[in-house]
Amino acid sequence: MAETLLDSFLTCFLCVKTYSEPVSLDCDHSFCSRCLQQLWSQQPSRTCPVCSRSSEEEPRVNSALKKLSEQFRLRLSQAPPPRSEEPVRASEEPVRASEETEPPQQESKEEAEEPPKGLISSQLQAQKEEKLHCKQLSQIYGKIQRHQEEQAGHCERCIKAVFSELHGFLQEEEQRSLSALREEQLRQKQSLGPELRKVKETLTSVSNSIKELEEHLQSRAYTQYQPLAVPPRLQPKAGLLLDQAKVLGNLGFRVWRSMRSKVKHRAVVLDPNTAERSLRLSDDLSTVRVEEEDENLPLNPERFQYEGSVLGHEGFSSGLHQWDVEVVQGPQDWAVGVVNESYWRGVVGGVGPEYGHWCLGFYGREYFNVHSKTFTPQRRPQKVRVTLDYDGGQLTFTDADHMTPICSYTGSFTEKMFPFFWLECLLDSNPTELRVCEDLTLREESE
Repeated sequence: MAETLLDSFLTCFLCVKTYSEPVSLDCDHSFCSRCLQQLWSQQPSRTCPVCSRSSEEEPRVNSALKKLSEQFRLRLSQAPPPRSEEPVRASEEPVRASEETEPPQQESKEEAEEPPKGLISSQLQAQKEEKLHCKQLSQIYGKIQRHQEEQAGHCERCIKAVFSELHGFLQEEEQRSLSALREEQLRQKQSLGPELRKVKETLTSVSNSIKELEEHLQSRAYTQYQPLAVPPRLQPKAGLLLDQAKVLGNLGFRVWRSMRSKVKHRAVVLDPNTAERSLRLSDDLSTVRVEEEDENLPLNPERFQYEGSVLGHEGFSSGLHQWDVEVVQGPQDWAVGVVNESYWRGVVGGVGPEYGHWCLGFYGREYFNVHSKTFTPQRRPQKVRVTLDYDGGQLTFTDADHMTPICSYTGSFTEKMFPFFWLECLLDSNPTELRVCEDLTLREESE
């Protein structure tokens, strides 16, 4: 029986044979190395065949299990073959023959039944674990579905608010343009009025002269006629039409340029799907602060479980990128910088380049550079400029208000890098806020 239990313990879940080169995953389930690699080559994700937990690291060789499996196989190979029945000699007593033949038959039957029973028990336990995992996953998906609906409602409200503001602005611009048209029309009317009066006065004068001349011709009083003074002939005055080019020229561009005061562009947009559950983001996804933990938020794979962490939505794998972060100082500690795409998002995350973490931090009233070493900046920065030169392998932190360097890192980057923000999860009525500043480059280009 003990041997049967040992055989069950040393049996691979995939090939149902004694382990060969056994390896273990993070969840402590073990498999033959060849069986596991063959299974993973046929599926898109590296998950445990028993509990479906994702494996972040390479499977580790289980030396103890390997040694035990080898000893078990050696023991089986050295075991004597089962005794075959021999014809009972006449000189031997039937009772003795029965003692020699029947017990081995009974042991062989138990040995034949126990291994399948052990395998079934092992697989039964695995299926129970799988059922429990599916129930837990179903609950997670239910929470994700509810949160999706909340996200959709929130996004719809934000979209309507933004377009309502833009519609209001455009209506104001429309009225402003129509008012300019009416002013231009009034100005031209005022310019045209005097000219029309001059024409009417001249027309009256000419009509009187014609009448006077006709009377002289009828009376034949030619000697009494005095020649009339002939004024210069009136000519149309220039500039009496509406200045249509002034009213309509580049109208759309002028409105768009005015709209720049109403809209803002930021080089980094925070990703709420990665925010740890005690963080709250502003509607425009530019500001983060600490509030009461929201347990209704699903623990989706993208979300940090490590306190106070959130990523930017877009990652960078080449080029030069720059963004400013305003630190609205409160009692909480903070950190800004970049992390690589595979940075651990579990309960505890490492700090430093060896963990895929490059940040400037303020912890316990001290500043820490990328290598987690304390230093003293020239002044306490209120606005930090993060500049990532991916191809050049350089990351610099600058006091954006005074354009003085704070600290830097030179090395190389091999993964996609994401902007990273961290706040200490400490509730306070006047919390620290990290705010991504507006990118003024586009505004300067449009002006």
